[in-house]
Amino acid sequence: MASENGKSKGVPNVLAVATAPNYGRFAIGPLETGYGVTLGNALRRILLSSLPGSAVTSIRIQNVYHEFSCIPFVREDVTQIVLNVKNICLRSYSDRAVRLQLSKQGPGPVLAGDIELPANVELVNPELVLATLDSPEAFLEMELTVERGRGYASSDARDGMPIGSIPVDAIFSPIPKVNYLVEPASAELLAGEFADGQEPVEIEPGSLRGLEQLLIEIWTDGTIDPGEALSMAGQYLAQHSSLIANFNRVVAPPPGRDMAGVTSIPAHLFEIPIDELNLSMRTYNCLKRSGITKVGQVLTKDRKELLGLRNFGQKSLVELYDSLKTRDLIPPGTPLDVSPDEIYGQGEGEGEGDGAEDADVDYQGEGDDLDTDTEPEGYLGEPGMDESEESAAVVDNLGVSEGSAAMSRGIFVDDEFSATPIEGDEDTAPDTVENRQLDKRAGREA
Repeated sequence: MASENGKSKGVPNVLAVATAPNYGRFAIGPLETGYGVTLGNALRRILLSSLPGSAVTSIRIQNVYHEFSCIPFVREDVTQIVLNVKNICLRSYSDRAVRLQLSKQGPGPVLAGDIELPANVELVNPELVLATLDSPEAFLEMELTVERGRGYASSDARDGMPIGSIPVDAIFSPIPKVNYLVEPASAELLAGEFADGQEPVEIEPGSLRGLEQLLIEIWTDGTIDPGEALSMAGQYLAQHSSLIANFNRVVAPPPGRDMAGVTSIPAHLFEIPIDELNLSMRTYNCLKRSGITKVGQVLTKDRKELLGLRNFGQKSLVELYDSLKTRDLIPPGTPLDVSPDEIYGQGEGEGEGDGAEDADVDYQGEGDDLDTDTEPEGYLGEPGMDESEESAAVVDNLGVSEGSAAMSRGIFVDDEFSATPIEGDEDTAPDTVENRQLDKRAGREA
C-alpha cells in the first residue's frame, strides 16, 4: 500500500532526527528483522575507515632535527608540538601534497590560525593551540606537509625522509566516532518530513509489527557534514554490493553483431597467438595489420569476414584454414566449422576475376589482370652470407621491395648476387619489383 505522497510503507526511509555542525542522528526504517544490525555494522565500519580526508603527514622546524628536542623559549617540547599538530582539522582540495608555512615571534600562544594557507586548503579549527612562546626573543618557524588519504597512516611506515623532517601519525578519517542502535520500528519517529515541500508520511502502527528501525549517530571533525558522510558510506556499500549482485550475470552481446560460436571457444584456445600457426609472412602480416593476434579472434570470424580483411585473399584463407584444421583448433559451432568445400570453393559474388586472389599491391584497377602473386625479386644479403645462402625477402606494406640504386649493394637481383651498386643515372629508374610491375602493367595497357 502506498501513502499519499507516493512512498511505500514497506520501503525503508531515511530521516534526519537531529543535526549539528559536527553531529548527526539519523533513523532508517522500517527494516525486516536482522537488517538493522547488518546495515548498522556495515555503515559504521565504512564511516570509520573508508571516507577520504586530509591531514598533516610531516613537519620541519627550524634548527630542530628530531622530535626528542627542545626549542629555546618555547614551553612545549617537540613531541608535544607534534601531538598538537595531529589535531589540526583542515580540508585540502589538491591531489598532491601541499606545504604550509608557520612563522611566529614574540611571547604568546601559537595558534593554527597563524598558518599561512594557500587557496586550495581550508582550516576548520583555527583556535587550536600548537605551542606557547614565553619570551620576546622566542621565534618559531615551521613547515607543515598536508596530504589527502583514507583511514590512518602511521609515522613508522614512512622511511627515507630527509634529515630534519619529522613524520606525524596522520588520521585522514573525518569521522572520529559512530554509534548505532537497533530498536522496534516507531511510527511516530518514521512519520516525519523527508524534504522541504513534502508532506509527512502516514504510517499505521499495525503495519510496523515485527519490523525494526536503525538509529545511527555520526560525529565528525568539522571537515564534512554528517549527512554527506552517511550518503558517501551508503554509496561505497552499494558499489561493493553491486559487484556481488552482478556475479554470474549473463552479459548480452553487443547489438548488430552475430556472436554465434564465441561462447564455445575454450579460454586456453582463445589465447593462442597466431605466431604458433606457422603462417606465411604475407598471411601473418594481413592478420596482424587487421588487429588479429589470437586464434580466438580468427575463430569468431566467418569466411566472408576474413576475405573482407585488407589484402587477405582466397589463398591466404585456405592456408589459414589448413593450419587450424591440421592442429585441431576449430571447435564445433564456430563460424569456421564448415565443410572444406565452402573454404576451398568460391562463394557467391566472390572469386570472380583476379580481385579474389591475394593482393600484394593495392593499386589494382577495374579489369586489371596484373599478376600480383609474384614473389619479390629483391633479397637482402645479411653480413657473412654468400651467394648460396638463403636470405629473407624485404617487402614494405605495399608488397614491393625497398631500397634504391644507391642502396643496392648486398642485394640479390634476379636470383644473382649483386656485389656492386646497380648502374644507372638519375633519369633511369632503379630496377625494383615495383617498377617492373608498373612497366608490365603499362605494356599491357598499351
